[in-house]
Amino acid sequence: PTQLIQMNIESRLKVLLPDDVGAALMDGVVLCHLANHICPRSVASIHVPSPAVPKLSMAKCRRNVENFLDACKKLGVPQETRCLNASVSSYDVSYHLPLFHHIFTLMLFLLLGSSWMRVF
Repeated sequence: PTQLIQMNIESRLKVLLPDDVGAALMDGVVLCHLANHICPRSVASIHVPSPAVPKLSMAKCRRNVENFLDACKKLGVPQETRCLNASVSSYDVSYHLPLFHHIFTLMLFLLLGSSWMRVF
């Protein structure tokens, strides 16, 4: 499932993700862009790295992830499929499983539209 998620994100956002997809998603930037791709302006503010400051602070990463989760809530992603903030901001591989499930749910939403709830 991780490769499928990676391919979907890359094709929709026109980006290349590194092999460690979980680490690439932890700052929340790609997640916020994904939410905005599904529903424009669902995330109003995204903290992105700059050439001067190439790594976001943990506070900005956490804010991006919170904005992403809020957008998912607004999009109608059920509570039980939404991952916890810790799932994204942790380097522990075991926490990436809920994150990938969550992103897979968003991909279903994107691909199936309003009929996606019937899948569950």
